[in-house]
Amino acid sequence: MAAMPQTAGTPSADDLTDAMVEIRQLIADLRDAAQDGRELARRYSEILQNVVDEYCVEFEQRAESALTKLESIR
Repeated sequence: MAAMPQTAGTPSADDLTDAMVEIRQLIADLRDAAQDGRELARRYSEILQNVVDEYCVEFEQRAESALTKLESIR
């Protein structure tokens, strides 16, 4: 069976196959990047939450101390 003649502007079967492989790889790379981004956001969120918690504890202790001093003056 003879191959179909290719007209100008019509991609060949090999071109389509190559494009599909490239698209599949791009999709896989995007999924990996999205997963990496989510994991990074989770880690930074945990770090930020820990820092905020530490500051809250510190300020609560300082506030309690200041209130105790204020109440002892009265």
